[in-house]
This record gives sequence, C-alpha cells and structure tokens, in this order.
Amino acid sequence: MTYYIISLPETRQAQQLIFWGIGYQPNSTDHGKALVVNEDHVNANLERYDNGRTTRAILTHIVETHTGDWRELVGWTTPAQQEGAAA
Repeated sequence: MTYYIISLPETRQAQQLIFWGIGYQPNSTDHGKALVVNEDHVNANLERYDNGRTTRAILTHIVETHTGDWRELVGWTTPAQQEGAAA
C-alpha cells in the first residue's frame, strides 16, 4: 500500500488538504504532485510521516476516491458534524 503525507499545519491554515511535495518541489493541494510513500517506510518512520501533530499519512486510494468533506480524511470535525452536535 502507498500513502500521501499531509502537512497538518498547512492544511489547517489553508482549510484544504496540503500534500507533501516530491523532493524539493513545494507542498501542493494537487495529489498528482504529491510525494507517495510505501507502507513499510511510513511504519518505520511514524514520527516523521504520521505523528498526528504535524503530519498524517493517508492511503492514496482513499484520497483518490473520497467524495466527502476533506476534513474526514484527517479526522477533523466537519461543518455537518458540528451542526448535528448543536441540534
């Protein structure tokens, strides 16, 4: 399996998914320009790639097929969930 790496601080600031860029390329909102990391490498380097504070690793096929709110992918509350909780 392969993963995209999400920059959580940049995602929070931009209010959209920001993927790590490839090599020296800048981070991007376009997953087509994103770094892809294999599962063994992610698991061997969780503090770097999926620490929950600054990064989140998300399966590439999940990102590519997801049709809901992007916040669901990083485990953040969506506006619809906030409205439901307020009701």
